[in-house]
Amino acid sequence: MRSKVVSRFRCLEPSSMMKMFKEASKRSGLINLSLGEPDVPTDPSIVEALRQAGLEGHTHYAPSSGIPELRGAIRGYWSRTYGLEVPLEQVLVTNGGSQACHLAFQVLLEPGDEVVLLEPYFTFYAQQVCYHGGVAVPVVCREENGFVPRVEDIERVLTPRTKMLVLNSPCNPSGAVFDRATLQGIADLAERHDLIVLSDELYESFVYEGEHVPFATLPGMRRRTLTVGGFSKSFAMCGWRIGYVLGPEEILRPMDLLAIVQTLCVNSLVQRAALYALENGAPFTRRLHDLFRDRVRCASEGLNGLPGLSCGVPKGSFYVFFDVSRTGLSGEDFAWRMLEEAGVVMVPGGAFGTSFPHHVRLAATVPEERLREAFGRMKPVLEGLVRDGAA
Repeated sequence: MRSKVVSRFRCLEPSSMMKMFKEASKRSGLINLSLGEPDVPTDPSIVEALRQAGLEGHTHYAPSSGIPELRGAIRGYWSRTYGLEVPLEQVLVTNGGSQACHLAFQVLLEPGDEVVLLEPYFTFYAQQVCYHGGVAVPVVCREENGFVPRVEDIERVLTPRTKMLVLNSPCNPSGAVFDRATLQGIADLAERHDLIVLSDELYESFVYEGEHVPFATLPGMRRRTLTVGGFSKSFAMCGWRIGYVLGPEEILRPMDLLAIVQTLCVNSLVQRAALYALENGAPFTRRLHDLFRDRVRCASEGLNGLPGLSCGVPKGSFYVFFDVSRTGLSGEDFAWRMLEEAGVVMVPGGAFGTSFPHHVRLAATVPEERLREAFGRMKPVLEGLVRDGAA
């Protein structure tokens, strides 16, 4: 029978990140440094809040945009933490931050519209832009600049077809935290070229050096910014699948209407638990912050002590994006070799754009002793490369 799948989806292939996840799931005895989620379980009090919500009868459909109490708590959090003031109508609860991005691209992109992505970027951005008929335009964030973009590099790629720009600070995979001056320069570009900015701030609780500056707090930016946030990282709730987006009502309204026919609403019990987390979970989030700060420092030190590897110390998130070029291997070959010979799982830099073929992402989402064990496994493999003249 002739394929009934639409032509644009017939050749879909998993990213190298998904391939690595799949291969790792088949094996045992691995140290998995590929997963971008806290290894710490959700705080028991948040779990108990979900149980109580069920017992109290919160088991019915919720409003498509989210329960008012949660939306109010979200706007309250951004107001008291960062001074970002938004009305309730500008808060939309979604099934994770990924759905928020998906809906935004679906609502905003006409075929051929260009979206600027700051490379290295989270894999899903480019895929979602493509699926909705857009064209991803990469701008390289250079390692010598701490993976922070240069405004002039962004301006160089802008054309009359440029519709959106995606920011991600703190960044997955680089751990970069964009400074206020850089963000202001980008804001000036957005104003001058009439761009919508999707600012993915999912890691805002994980800043170790500098400050988190919500893009929407910059002068004039609230009206052209979609701020994506969530609970997966800050409250170790990845599997609960709840996030949100703050933005102009004229954009959120069609996003909400599309979400209704896709998922109807976000899980009612999960919304109640998320409300509890926002109102009571700050001490838990602070513990996560300190834990991952120490882990990324441990990981950076360990990687720099291995033959042929180099990296800086990330200023945020819980990833280390390191250079393997002195090993003589590409990031892809390096990641697969470490999987096969050392039993350590990481993600090649090619999963995050085309400009970092000799980089690899490590997620510091295991205890420090496991990180050190991973480096101990990697060391003889790397020493063998040195003996063979590759590094």
